[in-house]
Amino acid sequence: MKEFEMIEPRTREEACQWLDRFKGKARPYAGGTDLLVELKAGRVKLDALVNLKSIRDLGKIRFSAKNGLAVGALATWTELLESEAVSSHYPLLRKACESMGSLQIRNVATLAGNICHASPAANGPIPLLLHEAVCLIQGINGARIIPVGKLFAGVQKNTLKHDEIVTEIRLPPPPAGAKGSFHKFAHRKAMELPVVAVGALCWTLNGAWSEVRLALGAVAKKPFRAQKTEKFLMKNKSDEKTLRLAAEVAAGECAPITDLRASKEYRLELVKELVFRTLKESLP
Repeated sequence: MKEFEMIEPRTREEACQWLDRFKGKARPYAGGTDLLVELKAGRVKLDALVNLKSIRDLGKIRFSAKNGLAVGALATWTELLESEAVSSHYPLLRKACESMGSLQIRNVATLAGNICHASPAANGPIPLLLHEAVCLIQGINGARIIPVGKLFAGVQKNTLKHDEIVTEIRLPPPPAGAKGSFHKFAHRKAMELPVVAVGALCWTLNGAWSEVRLALGAVAKKPFRAQKTEKFLMKNKSDEKTLRLAAEVAAGECAPITDLRASKEYRLELVKELVFRTLKESLP
């Protein structure tokens, strides 16, 4: 592994200044569970890591009925799993926490790092896309806010500038009357990336959909909201035939690959079945 400096900034602004100084040859360091693996394997070569752990307030988890959930950049998966607010108001996020890595990984890894790593098969994006979360981003020119979906640029690529860090993830107040489901299909129950991940958050009224959100992971270059499927469902009743047809539409929105975990054909069949189950479980 190539030697690198470890920078210890005390403020968000200082962290961004250090990142800018290295012009793309430095990365923010939070949990490091993905980044350190890549460094050791030689897939990433850096001159420095900018350690965020000494920056105050980045690890906080806050909730209010008015503003929703705020997850600081250093908040770990274990802290999310132990959060009463997450358990009570964001059950899909809690379910993603439960199937995230091992106990040791959850104790160190962060939700912010999970989405910044931008793996198509990551746990974090599905519930965040469903809740229409946003990222607070700090750079040398100030702060900005973007939807979580705008953070993903491709396989392990994000849209952050070289001087920027995600400081917080915000989820709006949980919508009243919504019901949801999350499925992560993997060959093992733990320590495994999903072959396919599917989540839904839905509202129905008098047998018809009033709003549908469907998110998919591990079946394209980045996790995404299945907007064609959502539009299809909004025009139809919430019966079993419609759910099967919607599952076919969802498969058509995917572009999976063949890898060691599954063939693209197998993934497409999984999408059809998991979308059907997820939508059915999201009905009242």
